[in-house]
Amino acid sequence: MKFFDDIDIKILKENFDDDTIKKVDTENLVKILQYLNDNGVYYYKDIVLEYLDLFLNPYEMFTEKFEELKSRLGSDFVERIANDKSLIEIMYED
Repeated sequence: MKFFDDIDIKILKENFDDDTIKKVDTENLVKILQYLNDNGVYYYKDIVLEYLDLFLNPYEMFTEKFEELKSRLGSDFVERIANDKSLIEIMYED
């Protein structure tokens, strides 16, 4: 299954350097994208294109941080992030 088309790749290259893009573990990314999809995050591709570096985290760490984000945002987290993708930056906090 191809997640990204040529336009997506162009956006990634505009937003991130080649070294960052090369660090992506495809299997890990697919697991994370499935997790986001399972949580109703239908705009997961947009998040990857803007916050690729978060997807360099191992699946377990990413999901832990995302569960914390969900907890902080509440039950309407999907809509809140959809309306303000910068909320995903909470995941950078330790």
